[in-house]
Amino acid sequence: MITVKLLAVLKEYAPNNGYVELEYSQGMTVADALSATEVSKTNHKYSTLVNGRKREAGDVLEDGDTVTVMPLLAGG
Repeated sequence: MITVKLLAVLKEYAPNNGYVELEYSQGMTVADALSATEVSKTNHKYSTLVNGRKREAGDVLEDGDTVTVMPLLAGG
C-alpha cells in the first residue's frame, strides 16, 4: 500500500481530507502516485517527500511508502 498525503492548500485535490491510499505495484513511481490525485493538474508548485526524504517524480516507490506533497511557499 502507498499513502499519498497532501498538505495545506493541496488537501482539496485528494478525496479523503488530503489522503489517498493506493495499491502498490512494482515499478510505481512518485509521478504514478501523484496521478491518483488532481495535484499534478494544478498551477501550484510543490515538493515531494517519500518517508520524509526529498524525492523526484521518477523515483521508484516501495510497498509501505508515504509520499508527502508540500506546497512551496514564497516570501520576502
